[in-house]
Amino acid sequence: MSSTLAAEACLARAAVEQHGVFTRDQARAAGFNGPGIERRVRAGAWVRVLPRVYRHAATPPSRLLLFSAAVRWAGSASALSHTSAAALWRLPGARFDRTELIVPVARSPRAGSVVVHRVARVDAADVVRVRGLAVTAPARTLIDLAAVLPDRDLERALSHAFGLQLVGPGVVERRLAEIGSAGRPGVARLRALLRAIGSGRWGASARMAG
Repeated sequence: MSSTLAAEACLARAAVEQHGVFTRDQARAAGFNGPGIERRVRAGAWVRVLPRVYRHAATPPSRLLLFSAAVRWAGSASALSHTSAAALWRLPGARFDRTELIVPVARSPRAGSVVVHRVARVDAADVVRVRGLAVTAPARTLIDLAAVLPDRDLERALSHAFGLQLVGPGVVERRLAEIGSAGRPGVARLRALLRAIGSGRWGASARMAG
């Protein structure tokens, strides 16, 4: 096998494991130099999904591909969040027309197709892996959704998360207390809904995991 074919095979394996994408660093590690990478992009053999992240032209774009590209573009401290996390947890409020993720406040990656939320802290307790992708845990996802969803959609997201036993109301309350609520949008609405669940003023589906 020629060195080029071996390098292509190496990237194909990486892409299979990463929902169809590979990074510039992976391409270089496989044996492609900078000019070789750019030649393949210009020729249409590779497609640049985000800066320094590519897919083979024969690989069709998908939501998981775009999610995977985003976390690899943003770096190891990032995680899919907000409505993108809702999509992976199969919660109402998910959006498929954009990708959202959180990154530490000290970083500021920018790309038009990705909504980047810079946060003061990204704790290990807030990040898990779903289908091989870093994503905010259910409690953190609900806290973040409170900042971006209207009331009815937030109620539905809570109801589904508790009904599916992804997390319970007490866990959400404790995590909110741990990360702090000062300056965090939507906290008052979220706490009001959690109080309603605790007092029994909400429907049975929302109390299943309470």
